[in-house]
Amino acid sequence: MVGRPPKPTSLKILAGNPGKRPLNDAEPQPDRIMPEMPKGMSYLAKREWKWMSKALFKIGLLTSVDGKALAMYCESYATWEWATKEKRKHGLLVEEPILDKEGMVVGTKFKANPAVHIEFNAAKTCKAFLTEFGMTPASRSRLKIEKPKEEDPLDAIMNRRGMQQTPQAVDQAPTPIAFDAGIQDDGLTNFDA
Repeated sequence: MVGRPPKPTSLKILAGNPGKRPLNDAEPQPDRIMPEMPKGMSYLAKREWKWMSKALFKIGLLTSVDGKALAMYCESYATWEWATKEKRKHGLLVEEPILDKEGMVVGTKFKANPAVHIEFNAAKTCKAFLTEFGMTPASRSRLKIEKPKEEDPLDAIMNRRGMQQTPQAVDQAPTPIAFDAGIQDDGLTNFDA
């Protein structure tokens, strides 16, 4: 495919559909559940997964089928972090021995640290995945996420106690309770009844 890759409909909706083109109403809608972390990920990748999966799920950009793409991002991030540490440890340049025809060291020369190339490639891969998930500053600036409505304190208490109000019950006035057995015409209570 030539040109820019298509943007997922969920990102277009969050961005407010800036192109004003018709949205794909037949796009598959995977279940909005947290994907399972793939087995075999490195320690650094698992650490990034735990943080990033929560962040993406919280804003509604992670579904049940996005786990493998997120795992690839996390492994790329782990590679970038490792290469960055190696670059700091050994520097941008590393010494390489110069050997003669017999294999004897006759001197040294400097060459670029291979970790710099690995770091650069991992950063490019990370950026591509972050853009796909809408997690770079530029891609995030185009998103419009509705802030959750503040919960009414009474509703919060009732929800904790399992006494959820239905919208119909809230809109209707309470029905007055009538007791006719104990009321006489003179307005006094008759306890004998």
